[in-house]
Amino acid sequence: MWKALIKAIAVCVVMSEALLVHAEREENNVTPSSDTSWAANIDVQHVTAESDDGALSELQDLKAIANSIQNLKAEVITLNKDLRQMEEKLLFPSNTRYTVFVSVTTGQFFKLDSIKLKIDGKLVATHVYSDKQRTAMERGGIHRLYVTNMNEGMHEITAFFNGIGQDGRPYKRAANLAFEKNIGGEFLELAIVDDGSIQEPKFTLKRW
Repeated sequence: MWKALIKAIAVCVVMSEALLVHAEREENNVTPSSDTSWAANIDVQHVTAESDDGALSELQDLKAIANSIQNLKAEVITLNKDLRQMEEKLLFPSNTRYTVFVSVTTGQFFKLDSIKLKIDGKLVATHVYSDKQRTAMERGGIHRLYVTNMNEGMHEITAFFNGIGQDGRPYKRAANLAFEKNIGGEFLELAIVDDGSIQEPKFTLKRW
């Protein structure tokens, strides 16, 4: 607002000076000939002032649109998360849900590369870990590997761990667990820990 007011005052000053010059020329019987540069300057400054105001208005509109888009993205992310949670509850009811997690408290004797999971002899999940995922897990993060519905009764789970051992060579191990599923949701942790007594990693399957 202040910028527009200052520009308007400047235009008025220029117009006044131009009119004074024109009046002086008439008093001195000076013909203005074809010199109309003063009028051109006035028009240019007037157009420039209007252009600046228009550009400022468009910039403000663009900023408002950008803020609206960011807010909409945040709402979509939240909505998508809520929809996923609702879908999971519908697909995996609490009384039959069975969730498998992977935890790593190692790094000295074993570098995890990938995991394969079998339930009742059927391959149900595989995952290859990136460096970022490994680092996050070694700092205490837990990876949810698999979620399924599991009926009551006896089941058998086998996990295959692939990675690099302490000597830099490929290291493969398997861990097996036979158990009876009860009523309600259950969790299984595929835990990888360092065993300092034998200088090797230890792979265990823990029920929650």
